[in-house]
Amino acid sequence: RALQYGDGLFETLTVRGGHLRFEALHRQRLAAGCRRLGIEAAQEGAWQQADMLARAHGDCTLKMLLSRGSSMARGYTPPRESRPRAIHMVYPAPASDEIPPRVRLVTLRAILGENPALAGLKHCNRLEQVLGRMELQHSGAFEGLMGSSSGSLVSGTMSNVFIGQDGQFVTPLLDQCGVAGVMRAVVLREAAGCGLAVREGRMPVQALRDCSSVFITNARMGVVVAHELDGRELAVSSAVLALAGKVRALAD
Repeated sequence: RALQYGDGLFETLTVRGGHLRFEALHRQRLAAGCRRLGIEAAQEGAWQQADMLARAHGDCTLKMLLSRGSSMARGYTPPRESRPRAIHMVYPAPASDEIPPRVRLVTLRAILGENPALAGLKHCNRLEQVLGRMELQHSGAFEGLMGSSSGSLVSGTMSNVFIGQDGQFVTPLLDQCGVAGVMRAVVLREAAGCGLAVREGRMPVQALRDCSSVFITNARMGVVVAHELDGRELAVSSAVLALAGKVRALAD
């Protein structure tokens, strides 16, 4: 059903020294997603397999996909009895040069459709992000920022975004669409300890024209400071650099 309908969820985890970073937050998000989608899965077995792979590979990126199960008959309606299936994929750890020394962002024309029932979930239907990455390929930028069908700023194609406004950073509310990233949650938890004011808020895509600085986040790359947006120079916040260093050192 994950292949046919995108009927499933996934988590992408960074493994460091055989340890699943921020495992508790990933577990919480996957469990919440299963509740919202009505996927009755024995998640503990999937996490035990993830832990075994992490210990076997040491440093890597681990993707865990949880499908509702096999589609035993044609049609969208989930079967009354389904056997969810966990699929684990292991990829190399992030390369040291994966993030360029100068990070360029662009605003994309591709948009995200609004659906509060799916907002925040890391579900398996990522075609909107695929279209965004296809558009991004032609720009040469590191990441592209996307708005929603109503014109609200949401996220990057693979990241959450924080923009500097009036001495603080704002990250978009994700109650209409977008993925509630684990690293986004870590930033919201840790920012105050670095002297950084961060809050959630709703803002139009046009807010990108006036912001003074930007950083993006995901579980694989951590906190990444942007140097340029749509050809415009951005300020680099020392507090954000401190936050990036703090987050890099965290295990959970």
